[in-house]
Amino acid sequence: MAPRRAAPRNRASALASLTLAEKGELLGRFLTAQPELREQVEELARLQLIEQDRDSIASDIEDALNAHDIDELNSHAGYHPGRGYVDPGEAADEILDEDLQPFLDDLARRAELGFTAAAAQIAAGILCGLYACREANSETLLEYTPDYPVERAHVVIDQCTKLGVTLPVDDLLDEVPEWAGLLPATRAG
Repeated sequence: MAPRRAAPRNRASALASLTLAEKGELLGRFLTAQPELREQVEELARLQLIEQDRDSIASDIEDALNAHDIDELNSHAGYHPGRGYVDPGEAADEILDEDLQPFLDDLARRAELGFTAAAAQIAAGILCGLYACREANSETLLEYTPDYPVERAHVVIDQCTKLGVTLPVDDLLDEVPEWAGLLPATRAG
């Protein structure tokens, strides 16, 4: 009698192991094969895009901007052939902008899709995250660019104006009180 093979234990889910790109491709194929589900999936996508957690965004930004230590400047600041001298403050801005840009892109994407309430929550989260970084911690890149949070707050507010996104000014006055002068003058009352 041949020995019995043991059944594999807790085999990992093939779906769970797919990359995001593979999942996207699979969803496309699934909807091609099942077009009657497109409307349901479209509604789920819409719901995903309108749900935003301002506090989570603020925390993510604060963590990202405070995560860089001064050692990262070594490869960005100083003389670079073909570019010239890069000031440490400018280099710090560039590094921090790499972390902030995906949030700004998401803000624009939601606004352009017509989800302005979600875009407003993203913008408020970005502003709150930047506000939390206004006191530069020593040994972080923010120490080299102390005006970064307020300068980028201006960028966020300008982007909202261009995109037609109305910021929740009354809420923000409580959350970013030292920046009240930056906020649009649309406060009720």
